[in-house]
Amino acid sequence: MRLAAIDVGTNTTRLLIAEEQGTGYRELDRRFTFTRLGEGVDSARVIQPEPMKRTLAAIAEFCSLCGEFGVERVMVAGTSAVRDAQNSLEFLQAAEKLSGSPALALSGDQEARLSFWGATGELTASSCLVCDIGGGSTEFVLGAPSTGITGRVSLDMGSVRLTERYLVSDPPATEEILLMEAAIDNLLEKAQQLQVAEGVEFVGLGGTVTTLAAIYLGLDSYVQATVDRSSVRREPMDALYRNLARMTLAERTRIPLLPPGRADVIVAGAAILSRILHKWSFDRLVVSERDILDGLVLQMMGRLEDQGPPGQ
Repeated sequence: MRLAAIDVGTNTTRLLIAEEQGTGYRELDRRFTFTRLGEGVDSARVIQPEPMKRTLAAIAEFCSLCGEFGVERVMVAGTSAVRDAQNSLEFLQAAEKLSGSPALALSGDQEARLSFWGATGELTASSCLVCDIGGGSTEFVLGAPSTGITGRVSLDMGSVRLTERYLVSDPPATEEILLMEAAIDNLLEKAQQLQVAEGVEFVGLGGTVTTLAAIYLGLDSYVQATVDRSSVRREPMDALYRNLARMTLAERTRIPLLPPGRADVIVAGAAILSRILHKWSFDRLVVSERDILDGLVLQMMGRLEDQGPPGQ
């Protein structure tokens, strides 16, 4: 059976088409487009007409591609912006008409769980903290691929949300950066419930993490196989964050791996990653290309049995 998962995020809409193969699956196509559904959602608590229009157009295009691939089942799942918006039902009903399948808004708890199982499918770590930095929220999941999830938490901090709240100058003013970092540190206190022991491997995923990793690695163009499972050190990542924060938007856009849809929010995303690395004194992180899309495919295949403890 061929399956497709569409992840509707705050900044991007993404697609994974896969074919069941034994106890796993084979990736047939993976792509994304910048739709910024979460534009203004943090302040207005509604999805604005233009972001809704362009996101639904992306879903329609992806569903057409699914038809070309002979996909039998499609799942559309919205994350932070969809669950925050008061008019999310209007969006989900429109998405259902396009896909011919139920569209749902994932809770932060569900998003965290799916990200963990998507990211750890091929990991051998005995214990890991999986972190998914999105446009509207950041999820943390502690556990092990072999034994399951022991704790998870979802925080309302993401690259788009924090950019809209704090970074109004170009380049960002020092006081704006300091206020944003203080806000991140304050939010991270809510993750204290996760008992992260020494030796736990830190796994990062999401567009912010993979883009920063590609820049860190010095790539001229994005190569998924090179970025996936690469290792990023804390001190050079801090230096990259500071360098990006000193640039104007025009300067950041000239970086080959930073298109406009990412360049305007990458400083906030890099700040989140930097503060996380410092909070738990991680010296490095392992980058994963596998994420919530893979978790959704596994769920559609009936491969996820572990529900884990209640989330926050």
